[in-house]
Amino acid sequence: MGRDKYFDQQEYLLGDSVFSTSAVMIPAFKKGHKTNLSEDKKYFNHKLAKVWIKSEHCIGLLNTWFQCLWGFMQVIHDKADLDAILKSTLCACILHNLLIEHPVPPEWFDDDIVELEQEDELNQSVENSALDTRCNKVLAYML
Repeated sequence: MGRDKYFDQQEYLLGDSVFSTSAVMIPAFKKGHKTNLSEDKKYFNHKLAKVWIKSEHCIGLLNTWFQCLWGFMQVIHDKADLDAILKSTLCACILHNLLIEHPVPPEWFDDDIVELEQEDELNQSVENSALDTRCNKVLAYML
C-alpha cells in the first residue's frame, strides 16, 4: 500500500505510543526508561491526547445513537469492507447532524414503555448480605 494512494504529502495518521512511526503514522512520544520527555514533546503528547479524547467521544456518541455501527469492530479484509464501514459511518454522521437541527418529535416515541411499579420484585433492592454472597459466589467461580 503506497502512501500516495491514500495520503497527500502533508497528511498523517495520529496515534498513541503503541504505534510505530511510519510514512503515514505519527505516534505520541514515548518516555525513555530513565529519561523524561522534553517540554515540547510533552506539549505534543498533550495536544494529541486532547484530539484522541474528542475522537473517542465522537465515536461513542455515534455508537449510542446508531447501534448498527457496533458491528464495525471487525478486521478490514479489503477495500470493499473499508468502503462499507466508511459509507455507513458517513450516513450516521449526516443523520446525527440532521437530528441536531430537526429533533425527533416527542409524539413519535412509543408511549407503551412499561415502567416498573414501586412494589415490583425487579425494582426492590437486595440486602447487602445477599448481595455479598452472590458476589462471592461469582468471584469463586471465576477463580
